[in-house]
Amino acid sequence: MMDNSRRESIYQPGAGVPDRRGSELSDTVLAPGGPEDNERALQDINLLQLSYETLGQSIQYHIADTTRRLNTRTPIHHLPNELLVNIFALTLVIDLEDLMNRPYKIISLSLVSKAWNRIIYETPSLWAQISSAYSDRENKVAVLRSKEAPLRVYCLEDHFRDEKHGGMTKFVNLASREAYRWRVAEFIMYPDVTVHALRNFVSLSVPMMEELKIDFGRPAKGLFTKGTVDIFGGKADHLRYVELRNFSILWSSQLPSRLETLKISSLRTQLGPSISQIIHILHQCPELRAFQLRCPNVLATGAMSSEMEAVHLPSLISFSLSLDDANAFSRIVTSVRIPACKEFTLWCCNVLPNILSNEASHFTAVLLSVIQSAPGISLTLQGSMLDLKSRSAIDIHQTSDSPWLIDLATRSISWPSIDAEIVCNTISFPQVADLLRKMPSITKLALIGDSDQYISYLSYPTLNNGIYEWVLPNLRELSLEYCPKNTLQPLVDLSDKREQGAEMDRGDEVQLGLPMKLEMIYVEMMSGGSFYKALRELKGDLWDGYMIDQ
Repeated sequence: MMDNSRRESIYQPGAGVPDRRGSELSDTVLAPGGPEDNERALQDINLLQLSYETLGQSIQYHIADTTRRLNTRTPIHHLPNELLVNIFALTLVIDLEDLMNRPYKIISLSLVSKAWNRIIYETPSLWAQISSAYSDRENKVAVLRSKEAPLRVYCLEDHFRDEKHGGMTKFVNLASREAYRWRVAEFIMYPDVTVHALRNFVSLSVPMMEELKIDFGRPAKGLFTKGTVDIFGGKADHLRYVELRNFSILWSSQLPSRLETLKISSLRTQLGPSISQIIHILHQCPELRAFQLRCPNVLATGAMSSEMEAVHLPSLISFSLSLDDANAFSRIVTSVRIPACKEFTLWCCNVLPNILSNEASHFTAVLLSVIQSAPGISLTLQGSMLDLKSRSAIDIHQTSDSPWLIDLATRSISWPSIDAEIVCNTISFPQVADLLRKMPSITKLALIGDSDQYISYLSYPTLNNGIYEWVLPNLRELSLEYCPKNTLQPLVDLSDKREQGAEMDRGDEVQLGLPMKLEMIYVEMMSGGSFYKALRELKGDLWDGYMIDQ
């Protein structure tokens, strides 16, 4: 190899940049001199040529390696058509609020290159969507180019663009002619305008239909008071998903047996199903995986026949109820057999706070029977809220005094891990204090609101038969949300004491507060300069970690 002096003599200002033949370099370096100088210069040129060839090979190697690692070997216009079509389809997924942009996105993609233009115009599935948000011309083009591909239909009353020219009638007529290939249909409308249009839709034969959503934005006055709407008359054998909101159907309808998801909610028009009709619906759908019923007006009136008393749903994963009648709750809950259920949610509305003390034990027994029948269940009660997760965790979102809560929690003290969330401003502190005392397994605790009383309660153990006992000896995570700054004072005191390196004997622990197993503190949504000054005093080495969210 050349020495540094040789390299400096070659790379000097004005010297030409060598090419692979070294011609320009040789003209510059071979200055007048003796044969030895010229021979030495030629050797340097050869070495440079080898160096550049080696450098070029190294560059090519790194390019190939980078291409292989980053999967950039094939330019995007050389990707397989099937992959490009999938990419285009993902690009065209738009929220309902932004439906109008889909036609423009298709055109924009088609203008990128001739190859993309050809792929887009020759792929029917990319055009298989019509909507009231599009103009009549755009919908006709979509129907024409989608050919026989399964069609998605979105009818949103607020989005009719050609209403002055009979947009509703045009869209209904166009969509109805293509009903034989509907795959997804969603109607979000107001009943006083679109009753007749929807009646025409739901009487169609839709053999390819898989998903249906009907949402009336507000309760209908006198709409379908006789309950004569039979959704598709049993002519939708492939229907998998049905969601009805503020809309009533003929509850004796023959629903498809392959239905996997059924959601019926917000029926405030006194047209909701009865308990026996609900059980009848569940009997028809043995393959259900998700069922949601939010009908405050459902009442447990009349007697149910014996064959309706037990419904076996072996595939059901999610079960959600929202009723105002406690009797209706009990009837439905005791009628279902859901061994595979993972999410059991009761949107309790006004029911649970009204359950009398003498009913608490029975209601608790019903809930516990559900838990015991499904080993992996997560039970969530919203309103006066309680979450039971996998029989090993319990989340308490208590917003009112309910005697069954204490009863249920007391029966669950053997669970190895409990998570609790308490809204401090809306619950009786003595009741929660009694509840926490009965659940020493709590490992995670969230306090929302003015939690100073709770912090003090948790920070100082009680003396029992000469032995200090912590209320929550296994507490590891503490979350403080919407709490005043004085709530953090015990934490700041503890931080200062530990920072000074003082011995933490039992007396210090009692005086400074908080169980020594505490590992994480989460503080959310606080304000005030003095609070942030206090937060800065919470050292990161106090616990394994703490989070501060603003």
